[in-house]
Amino acid sequence: MLTRLFSPSLVLAHLRTPLYAGAYALIASAAVTSGLGLLYWALAARLYEPATLGLNSAALSAMLFVSGISQLSLNGVLVRFIPSAGTHSARFVVLAYAGCLIAALGASLIFLFGASVWAPRLAPLQSNFLWSISFVVAVMAWTIFALQDSVLTGLRQAQWVPLENSLYAVAKIGVLAFFAVAFPATGIFISWNLPVLLLLVPVNVLIFRVLIPRHARAGMTNQPRLRARQIVEQVAGNYLGTLFSLGSTTLLPILVTTLEGAAANAHFYPPWIIASALQLVALNMATSMTVEASFDETKLALFARRVMIHTARLVIPCVAGIFIAAPFLLALFGTSYAEQGTTLLRLLALAAIPNMFVAVAIGLARVQNRAWLVTLIQGALCLFGLGSSYFLVPVLGISGVGVAWLLGQSLVALGVMAAIGKRVWGERFL
Repeated sequence: MLTRLFSPSLVLAHLRTPLYAGAYALIASAAVTSGLGLLYWALAARLYEPATLGLNSAALSAMLFVSGISQLSLNGVLVRFIPSAGTHSARFVVLAYAGCLIAALGASLIFLFGASVWAPRLAPLQSNFLWSISFVVAVMAWTIFALQDSVLTGLRQAQWVPLENSLYAVAKIGVLAFFAVAFPATGIFISWNLPVLLLLVPVNVLIFRVLIPRHARAGMTNQPRLRARQIVEQVAGNYLGTLFSLGSTTLLPILVTTLEGAAANAHFYPPWIIASALQLVALNMATSMTVEASFDETKLALFARRVMIHTARLVIPCVAGIFIAAPFLLALFGTSYAEQGTTLLRLLALAAIPNMFVAVAIGLARVQNRAWLVTLIQGALCLFGLGSSYFLVPVLGISGVGVAWLLGQSLVALGVMAAIGKRVWGERFL
């Protein structure tokens, strides 16, 4: 029976199914980049003092937050509508890039001028002119870097994402040691962003010269015509939810730095990036579901059930492995990282289980253009994640974030499954 179940022909058929092929490509990308990212931060912990690492990781979180704002929630919009854009795909992507670049320039300048108000711990970096310029360029580059992955996914070409992100991860490790000597205060920040600039040109040449023309030639004649009003409604409806999502993730390192200091954030950040990588499994499965359901919404409930089952098969063993191996993983960074971060990592890993239900619910809401539901879910996660952490960190230290995150994910998961569970597991999805 097992031999038949795992026969090469069945495995190949499974991997060639678009619903799984796209998801596995994105998960493979997350797995490779997360593993290399773990190596990157372990090396950084050996090359830099904890306070320097904590300050740079907080600066990176600020950069990712500003970049996320600048993306105007177009990531999900590109994934949702590129499948039906047809011959208008190139114009759609160019306009998305242009709008986000303008937003990135404005948002990064606003952040820099007001850093002493909303991120006082980062204010000393503002006096470094090179860092300020690097911050603006990094925000703009990361904005396009994030959008191009959504473009590849929407084009059903997610298999390029692992290659792109693997090259980036290897490159930033390669330059980390050099910048530790050349720029001891900001070397982590610079090494994190320089490879992004180098990859933008070849990836977008591939997108605009090869993949988009191929997509346009495919016809997509059975899809409804892409309308500007649809896109505007999606952006307007999803943007508040995007801000909530960013707040609940990228602002946590800044919150820890503000409440406990840069050294505490250095011990917080490795567990946070490991747990964030684990949550990408559910996110990428849900993203693939969004793409495939955009081609055929009649199979939405079927896709949701399959995604939930396969996500659980991947996530639960990973959670168990991380829970057991947490102190050994963090020991790669140093003894103090294992001593202070093990409980946090275990709590964050457990939170990946309820996050599976949350990710699928968000994917379903996006396919059905229920932006208000996406906003509600992400707003609840932000309220629990940031709000509870603000009160728990001074009492429990960095482990307080783990308690807040696990509690928030669990309560939101209970809520969304109570609302959509029967529809997903029933005969149809309304």
